[in-house]
Amino acid sequence: MLNNKIFAEYTIDNINNVMSLRKPQKRSVQILDTILDEIELSKNIDLEAAEDSIRDIFPIFKEFEHSFMSLTFALATGVGKTKLMGAFITYLYTNKGIRNFFVVAPNLTIYNKLKNDLGNSSSKNHKYVFRGVGCFAVQKPNVWIDDDYRNRPAQSLTDSDSINIYIFNISKFNSDDRNIMNMNEYLGKSFFDYLSGLEDLVLIMDESHHYRAKASANAINTLNPVLGLELTATPQVQEGNKTILFKNVVYEYPLSKAIKDGYTRTPYALTRRDIKTQNFTDEQLDKTMINDGINHHENMKTELLEYSVNNNERLVKPFMLIVCKNTNHAENTLKYIQSLAFKEGKYADKVIMIHSNQKGSEKEENIQLLLDVEKNDNIIEIVIHVNILKEGWDVNNLYTIVPLRTATSKTLREQTVGRGLRLPFGKRTGVPMVDSVTLTAHDKFDELIAEAQKGDSIFNAEGVIYADYEKQKVITPVKISLFDTNEKRDSVLREAGYDHNDKSHVEMFNEVISSITKETLEKKKESPHKIIKLKDISKNVEDDLADKFTDSKEDLTHLLMVAFNMLGEETVEKVQSKTMYIPKIKTENLGEEKYFIQDFELDMSDMVYVPIANDILIKNMLNTREEGIIRKGDVIDFETINPQKILVDGIRNISEIDYEKCPELIQKLVMQFLNHYRSKYKEVEVRNICLMYRKDIINKFKNQLLQHLAVSYEGIVEVISGIETVVNNYMIDITTGLRDIHEEPKTGESIRSIVYEGSTKSLTTPFKFDSDPERKFAIACDYSPEVIQWLRPAASQFNITYNRGKRYEPDFVVETEDSYYLVEVKSRKEMNDPDVLAKKDRAVKYCRVASEYNLANGQKAFKYLFIPHDEISTSSSFNNLKNRFLKE
Repeated sequence: MLNNKIFAEYTIDNINNVMSLRKPQKRSVQILDTILDEIELSKNIDLEAAEDSIRDIFPIFKEFEHSFMSLTFALATGVGKTKLMGAFITYLYTNKGIRNFFVVAPNLTIYNKLKNDLGNSSSKNHKYVFRGVGCFAVQKPNVWIDDDYRNRPAQSLTDSDSINIYIFNISKFNSDDRNIMNMNEYLGKSFFDYLSGLEDLVLIMDESHHYRAKASANAINTLNPVLGLELTATPQVQEGNKTILFKNVVYEYPLSKAIKDGYTRTPYALTRRDIKTQNFTDEQLDKTMINDGINHHENMKTELLEYSVNNNERLVKPFMLIVCKNTNHAENTLKYIQSLAFKEGKYADKVIMIHSNQKGSEKEENIQLLLDVEKNDNIIEIVIHVNILKEGWDVNNLYTIVPLRTATSKTLREQTVGRGLRLPFGKRTGVPMVDSVTLTAHDKFDELIAEAQKGDSIFNAEGVIYADYEKQKVITPVKISLFDTNEKRDSVLREAGYDHNDKSHVEMFNEVISSITKETLEKKKESPHKIIKLKDISKNVEDDLADKFTDSKEDLTHLLMVAFNMLGEETVEKVQSKTMYIPKIKTENLGEEKYFIQDFELDMSDMVYVPIANDILIKNMLNTREEGIIRKGDVIDFETINPQKILVDGIRNISEIDYEKCPELIQKLVMQFLNHYRSKYKEVEVRNICLMYRKDIINKFKNQLLQHLAVSYEGIVEVISGIETVVNNYMIDITTGLRDIHEEPKTGESIRSIVYEGSTKSLTTPFKFDSDPERKFAIACDYSPEVIQWLRPAASQFNITYNRGKRYEPDFVVETEDSYYLVEVKSRKEMNDPDVLAKKDRAVKYCRVASEYNLANGQKAFKYLFIPHDEISTSSSFNNLKNRFLKE
């Protein structure tokens, strides 16, 4: 069956769709397919002729570097080389009838990874590369690992209807006492001889730059496969100070392109402004870089916590990697981190060291901690290593790298940065620091930035962080606002015999109130319509606090008793009053799309064109300095061209615009364009312009149309699964401190950077605003007796989507005696913006559905207010604004 397609449906596009390949993975399979269309797989191919054929198609290729046809695919770290292996195997089996694949790993770490990714089909293993591939669904690949080749019957090699994948560590090949060379009682010959005799053996080499040494190369050559596929992020080897590039590369997808295409995180460099490293001793510089690195690491913990809470994502635990020069250097670094001199011993038990001199149980224990370093229950936050973690250690949560050794080679630099490029959430989040990996680079900063600007840079210089200006970010959860002053807190503490000026006593009181709040909300969530009493939650509060205060149970018991007596029922009652009955609505179907493009006049300022002369240029390809020859060409017959049809047809092909839903506007804009040029040129010249600049003109139309485009939906289908009484929590950055809500922003200051408190009716505190009219509206609500409370909702509070999946977050929710109001405060000039109008239309529909459900369940209706910013002052009456700007 060699070279025969045995599954007709498995086209490149099919494999791409089934395996969800990224662009560079799909391109790699396409390249392999193109080559194998020209060269028939065989053990006896003419290698020189094959080289000529490949060079004709892919000039990047120079020659084979093994005694068989071998092709290198150089893909950046983090793009997905293991999945590409699976795609290659799937393609070669379904399209060429190949059933035997020999996969080589350069070390034990990668070997174990390949065993899992290619062989573990458990539903819990999300890295299994063949998941969803139909031809392997029933008959899974027959994977051979460890000593299977000695212990499994020979017929299992040939009886399977599927394929054989043999996974080996290279050490089994290039050692002198290779068991693979010994006689196998099942086969009647050595397993190595069996493999080399197969007519359809394909060799796949992971991190293939490891196999260019003489011993490894000789062992691989004697296998004599029909095809070798080499995968590496670094298609080069080092010989002393010399870098030798691979000659058999057919496709290269470098790190710089992976970063631009969004398949990895973005590298940042961190330094101290105006630092003079020559004035530091080696030890002083090391300590400075480590301290700056750990400060950044702590900032990243805060960033990731904030992102997790605000976006309802799993919590990612970051860690820091320190690269040392040698084992002595690593051991001294470990001693410093474990000493009281470093963060007062905070990280003494949160650091591990890995180097090649470690033996036995110490090494095994550290390796296990290393492999589990991303788990939230693993206490390790700092990893110190000496040059042994360059490859195969696939981690997603490395955010801070402190290279204390000089990265002397391009290969080492890419491998070091590569450890922190994978995306912990599987895709970029749009939050710059969450999508980053940062190197402290005090002594090599200029060199790194300079290298990043070069055309062959391994990464792009996306940003710079200055340690001198890094503040420790302070974030706090937004909490339900219960008590306006500390008077009741101080009374409880005095009654209990505690000091309200003692920080530890205040913290204990706060934990008591926090626990009562949490348990009340949990109980309310279980029974939205039930009135919760203190007795319903007291046992849960006691258990919760007992877990938190194991060393001070007597103090806690006494304080809890006093707090229950003085504030317990009041707190439970206040918590229940600080809720809103918000239906949990899931959009099942957005219905029919309805385009809305605001009528506008075409902006001609960047549509400047002149007729193109019909000249022909003839140029010497070998001597670019030789003056070109210009000749008059045959005149293009512009008379047959219909300029209006050319432009309209081009706009019809814009995928984001449905012409049939806005034909009048498009025809109007096209005629504006044509009339403009007809006033300047003859008709034949207008035709010339429309034909010769057609692509650019259409692109300019597209940009302007999309600026005025929104989408609304008719017949929205929404499913309601109950009422949510708990206001969604989120984190807020209070690094710059808190201000009273009545304090106006200073001249030139962005209100978005200010965090406020001090409202009498805000359901939660602290809070932020996007504009000063929003701040004034909040004050107006505080002053309006008809308002019970108002809320600045979390991003995940409402599930309102519009305009092809955009999420709509109302500015406010305001509660009165009879209704809830979703409120949008907008600049007067934005009131007719298509996107804003689409949001308004969607919010009105949402309120109708929410009202129907709430009213049927004995709760308040939802209504929508759309208020121009210049109609709001702090003395505005909410009722007046409601009566004027209610949308139904």
